[in-house]
Amino acid sequence: MAKQQSKPEPKAQKPVEPKKEFVLTPLLSEALSKKLFFGFAIALFLLMVSVSHQYGISGDENFHRMYGHHIVNFYTSFGKDTTASSNIGADSLMVYYGGFYDGTAAVLSKAMPSVNEWDIRHAWNSMFGWFAMFCAALVAVEVAGWQAGLITLILMAFSPRFFGESMNNPKDITMAAGYMITYVFILKFIKQLPKPTLKTAIGLGLSIGMAMGIRIGGLLLIPYLFLFYGLAMWGLLGTAEVFNFSKFQENIWPSFKYALFASIMGYCVSLLFWPYGLVGPFSHPLEALNVAQKFPVQIKILFEGAHISSTEVPWHYIPKWLLISTPLFGLIGLLLSFGLVPFMRSEKKLLLLGFLYFTIVFPLAYVVYKKSVLYDTMRHFFFVYPSIIILTGLAFSYFINLLQKSMKYVAVGLVLVLIALPARFMFANHPNEYVYFNELEGGIKGAFGNYETDYYMNSVKQCADWMHAHENLKRTDGRRTTIYTNAVAPVGFYFKADSATVAPVGYASYRQRSDKDADYEIMYCRFVDRDLLLHGCFPPEQTVYTVYADGVPLSCVIKKDDKRDYLGQELMGKNDFAGALALLEPYAQKFPKNETVLANLGLCYLNVGRFDDAIRVLNQSAQLSRENTNSGYYLGLAYFYKQDFTNAASILTAVVKENPYFPPPYRVLAECMSKLHDNNAASYYANIYQQLTGGR
Repeated sequence: MAKQQSKPEPKAQKPVEPKKEFVLTPLLSEALSKKLFFGFAIALFLLMVSVSHQYGISGDENFHRMYGHHIVNFYTSFGKDTTASSNIGADSLMVYYGGFYDGTAAVLSKAMPSVNEWDIRHAWNSMFGWFAMFCAALVAVEVAGWQAGLITLILMAFSPRFFGESMNNPKDITMAAGYMITYVFILKFIKQLPKPTLKTAIGLGLSIGMAMGIRIGGLLLIPYLFLFYGLAMWGLLGTAEVFNFSKFQENIWPSFKYALFASIMGYCVSLLFWPYGLVGPFSHPLEALNVAQKFPVQIKILFEGAHISSTEVPWHYIPKWLLISTPLFGLIGLLLSFGLVPFMRSEKKLLLLGFLYFTIVFPLAYVVYKKSVLYDTMRHFFFVYPSIIILTGLAFSYFINLLQKSMKYVAVGLVLVLIALPARFMFANHPNEYVYFNELEGGIKGAFGNYETDYYMNSVKQCADWMHAHENLKRTDGRRTTIYTNAVAPVGFYFKADSATVAPVGYASYRQRSDKDADYEIMYCRFVDRDLLLHGCFPPEQTVYTVYADGVPLSCVIKKDDKRDYLGQELMGKNDFAGALALLEPYAQKFPKNETVLANLGLCYLNVGRFDDAIRVLNQSAQLSRENTNSGYYLGLAYFYKQDFTNAASILTAVVKENPYFPPPYRVLAECMSKLHDNNAASYYANIYQQLTGGR
């Protein structure tokens, strides 16, 4: 019988490990990243607070300062002082803003009366700016850990516009801080589902209250919360369970009640710091939201090489500003962030990534849809900018981790090169970091004459500081020094302590710089005609000091040693045109780039019958600035008086096209057309003139 062979026992199978889709090796350990994160955060905090006093008073700050004191008076009088809760007066629009920042700033200034109030406000503002940066980095930590948070914090610190406005923007930076801390708690809340903690819900409620307590735009955080809460629960439970209303008590209510609690808490907390909201807790927030969507401000802004109205900005106004004022690392990082999608899907964090994209896309789409009034570059969207940098921090951290060891350092080197570009601008142009433009626009030199630069008057402080250091403001003739400016509120404060030697500061637009009996003028570049900027007429003649950013003038000090421009205009007002000519002719020869003086000189020539001379100087004025209405009008008159009605009509037609509400050219146009035997056109222009002048 054959021997039965025994079957070999099967070998034990090794457990098959799931194949890893991504092999990530962090450059820094979580422990080291966390230490570096807090070390850098502390250093950044100390730096920002210590330099905050070097920044100027921004254009809106005095309204906020007054509003803050009205808020304090409202509470200390137990509501009897209603200034802060009534939309009456010069700062009436301020009631639509929450009072969290302004009220606390006023309390701090009252608590420290020996310290300059503006230094207190700027230090407090810088803390909000730092907090926005810090919380943006914490958002990155919630998504991808401490290394991503460290990178995000560094990138936020080297974001020139955000850093610069952190010192003196009481509206937008402070709201960005409220948004960022709320994002931290929204992500915590989502990650804790289906069992969020009460602690997280309370933090969420307080953060929503902070954001709404600064600006009503914080109200949008409540729908943000519920939208992503719903998406998260849908992902956890599935469609059938989410929409099974019989199981609402079991499936949804345990977490939903915390989201509802946080929202109600946030709304109520915001009212505690907002007098106008407190006296009308339901109607006034909705009113404020409606005002914010169609803010009643109409100003001239410079965008893409043209002066346009803030009520008529193109749909791409904010996207364009983000494109040209975000450092290259932010634009590159945003593009790279789309490569995070597979990784985040494998880590079950796709919803967190989607949240960050949503916080960029939705606000932009919303203002385009609502056709909101926009101005002052991208500052109204500072609450959007950190999301771009968070995505950048996540992308840089992920791709550094994905690379082999030697290549990690190459990638870090490339990131440092990208950071060095805005860092150079910040160090070279401190404290005017906020006028930064990236390399796509050719820096600020490429943007000059095409976009706003120092729209917030920050550099004007340097002019005032220079005057205090280099000019003797005490006169020997017994009268006080006169200063005129187109930044009257800040300059008034800079010379407030000089009341014994300096008269109250007066207002003059740049075009009115020859209209005032000034000893000095401080002018900043906003609202200066684009043509004048491009033709080198700013800073003007007689300038003794200029603040530059990378060679581009931001503001200047004009010393009016020669006042023949003003004296000549005074004689013109007395119809002494011959006397005015004696002053204006030599002045125009000495200072040939003053378009207003050239226009006045042309008018003098017209009145003494020297029409060819009038045409010569008025053409010079018109070449310097096509927006000088008087130059065009006087030039048309000169040709009319020479009986060259064709040229007169052509020039005046261009004038009324550019300035349709300026009446005088219509009257002359009507006479031109009558001389040219075009009675229909003559009647048309005469009717417009009658409508504009009310028949006078």
